[in-house]
Amino acid sequence: MVRLAVIGLGAVTKNIHLPAYRRLKDRLTLVGGCDVDPAARASMEQSGAFQAIYESPEEMLDKTKPDMVSICTPPFLHHSQCLDALARGCHVFCEKPLAESLTHADEIIRASARAQRSVVVNSQFPNMKMYQAAKKRIGSPEFGRLLFLHAWQTFRPTADTEAGWRASMKRRLCFEFGVHVFELVRYFFDATPSTLWAHMPRPIPGSTTESLNIMAMEFPDGRAASILLDRLSKGPERYLEMRLDGEHAAIHTSIGGELRFEVGMHTRQRKPFMGMHVVQGGQAVLQQAERATVIGTDGMNPFASATAVQVGHFLSAIEKGVAPAGTAADHKATLALTLAAYDAAESGRAIALAPYLDGTVPR
Repeated sequence: MVRLAVIGLGAVTKNIHLPAYRRLKDRLTLVGGCDVDPAARASMEQSGAFQAIYESPEEMLDKTKPDMVSICTPPFLHHSQCLDALARGCHVFCEKPLAESLTHADEIIRASARAQRSVVVNSQFPNMKMYQAAKKRIGSPEFGRLLFLHAWQTFRPTADTEAGWRASMKRRLCFEFGVHVFELVRYFFDATPSTLWAHMPRPIPGSTTESLNIMAMEFPDGRAASILLDRLSKGPERYLEMRLDGEHAAIHTSIGGELRFEVGMHTRQRKPFMGMHVVQGGQAVLQQAERATVIGTDGMNPFASATAVQVGHFLSAIEKGVAPAGTAADHKATLALTLAAYDAAESGRAIALAPYLDGTVPR
């Protein structure tokens, strides 16, 4: 039984990590949780999820002596908290993004090697069933080679989403959410793009952070991907839509629930259609012209389910004494894409990714 302690008891712990850990209750014990916020500590004490609650990470780590530490704090704290946990001989499961710079990411990677402990980043989206179903079709006779991927989000900020530390982030949208999409781009193409363009206009006067991310990527063989993150739209909210275009078919993935009845006419074929669509947490649909087939679905909380899968793989790797998937070293390529996007937007020119990946880019 792995002894797990959690630093940070806010929304991501409550809504994603704890539901994931409950699915792994036979493999780990929550020996402690800590947070500087009294309200967060009181809420978790009331829940009874942890054996003990603390105010500081240092006190918690000293008293509970965990095997693994989950870091669920704002990104600017990840670097120091990862190093502290590694120095105490703990494996680390860190929320994304791993760090605010490639320099800090490299320091964590080196510290992980010295301590002979693993750092895994919670880039859980590829563990969702809809994305795994889509990935299985890539290279199949019915889909062929993946040629182009387009992802988009329309999200309406609210008082709750703008509360706390997120509202003070000057680099926010791509850093906070785009990192997930970059991870999926690497997952589906099995490669990291070679060139990236980005525009991050701020059409709202006085805005201190970006509300639009428009990004395009190209691979050395000419395949391409694009991302639009839109927090200006007052239209329907979609958390993450993605279209993958292959040689013989397309796949549309969608995170979010849906209950829809439709009746219409395919104009080209003059053929009527009718359908009832019930989706809980998300789905992947294989599309060949007007024919659509659901190939994968997720439950009500795909984030927690996917996190449980990733933590389960991490626990298995610890038990077997092998390197886990999704380590800090792997996540560095996704972090490089995120940082390069900001540099591309600020410079107004295309960015070659190689210097970000081989460590020669000025930091």
